[in-house]
Amino acid sequence: MKLPSRKDLLFVIPVLCVYIILTIISANHCYFWDNIQQISKEAHWYYLTDFKHLLMPDQNSGAEITGTGYHPPLMGLMTALLWKVFGYNLWVSHVFVFFWLLILIYNVWKLISRVIPEKFVGWVLLISLLEPTVLSQFSTASPDFILFTAFILSVRALLEQKQILLSIGIFFICCINMRGIFVGAILFITNCYYSYIQANSRFNIRSFLKIIVPYLPTLLLLIGYFTYYFIVKGWFFKNSTSTDHYSIPTSFGRIIKHFAEFGLRSVENGRILIWTIGIYTTYIFVKSKTPIHQNLKVLVLFFLLLTGLYILFIFITQMPFSARYFMPQFFLLTLLTLSGIIQIFEKKRIWRIFVLVLIFEISGNFWIYPERIAKSWDCTLAHLSYYELRNECFNYIDQQKLDYKEISGGFCLYGNRRFIEMNGEDKDIGTDVNSKYFIYSNISNVEDSFADSLKNPKLWIPIKSFKRGFVYIIIYKNKLPEKKNSIK
Repeated sequence: MKLPSRKDLLFVIPVLCVYIILTIISANHCYFWDNIQQISKEAHWYYLTDFKHLLMPDQNSGAEITGTGYHPPLMGLMTALLWKVFGYNLWVSHVFVFFWLLILIYNVWKLISRVIPEKFVGWVLLISLLEPTVLSQFSTASPDFILFTAFILSVRALLEQKQILLSIGIFFICCINMRGIFVGAILFITNCYYSYIQANSRFNIRSFLKIIVPYLPTLLLLIGYFTYYFIVKGWFFKNSTSTDHYSIPTSFGRIIKHFAEFGLRSVENGRILIWTIGIYTTYIFVKSKTPIHQNLKVLVLFFLLLTGLYILFIFITQMPFSARYFMPQFFLLTLLTLSGIIQIFEKKRIWRIFVLVLIFEISGNFWIYPERIAKSWDCTLAHLSYYELRNECFNYIDQQKLDYKEISGGFCLYGNRRFIEMNGEDKDIGTDVNSKYFIYSNISNVEDSFADSLKNPKLWIPIKSFKRGFVYIIIYKNKLPEKKNSIK
């Protein structure tokens, strides 16, 4: 196994140090954002039932632990197994994702080495792995970090034509969540194209059968899982709270709004500079008709298909976008853009552009929008102060002996603390916006109308606030409790 050169290690070591620091900081952080459902709740199902049942109760079943169904349950199964082996602790997830980081660094280096001149490999690796969303997904021990790692491993295996490695990558891509299945399908199309150009435009049934072999184990496993699910449970969204997300947009205005959201999530957190330079380098290459290496052609196709998939989602779903969805295509865009810079500009200018890109990228952690613009807080390190504020907030609630039955909260704050903090106590925060107390945070991205009502002194009184960095949490007391109305 070839290891990074001494020159490349000058870049690998700082990257590794940043992630080690993040691991130490985050080791005992509670589950955050969608990880509350996708990791903790689903893992608790398998952990508490000793893996006796594969399928979880439906989201509208009234059960405390429910599953989505359309996400394969691999993440929950792995986490529950790790709890059984290493103990029921928050740090288990963070140490597990650190293992995946080592796989990511090695495979990013191997992949970059195939398409970037040797003297620039370290810089491209540094820029790729210090991207705010990647760092933040690592800090939250997110399934999307594992999906991203498996994606990098699979692309490298495709270009190096390593069938077993590709089969492993495909398994983790497709079994982490539903989006990974779409990525796996696009990987297969890209694989067919790569084989086609490798064979000098000669492609036949034998070639196709050779390509499909690494995909078959995962394909058969998924067919078995979804067949079993449909037989037992029926269609995914029959009893799901996510039905609206996967329905056709109801108006042209909704499509425009969805498209704007797609654009914002694509360029936020410092990504806009790479997009700008990428568009410029594309223009130069098209204008000059510069020939492109086969490996880069494959990456271009992969990027276009991934981006096209989400553009399609704009028109056929109402699924809210998150910056983490775009980690694979943004990595490809970064790799292609930096490759273009190397080919277009002279050496001195290349170094300057690299430094500017890195500085702009790091600044992405400090991009905070006005309160009325929803933010993907799990995609920026600006959210890190949330965990300490959350502890202070609930310590205050416990000290004041407030009744949990009278408390509701926004996203990330509602739910049973047992599943979020793994503290062994059933302290459940509701979703009723007319409760006696409401815990509000800018992390929660609540509806504008409700955020406005909280600021109305005739309706709500702030009794305690906590603020650090970009994050704040405020406990409000309701002056006029009324009928129940959920914020979900």
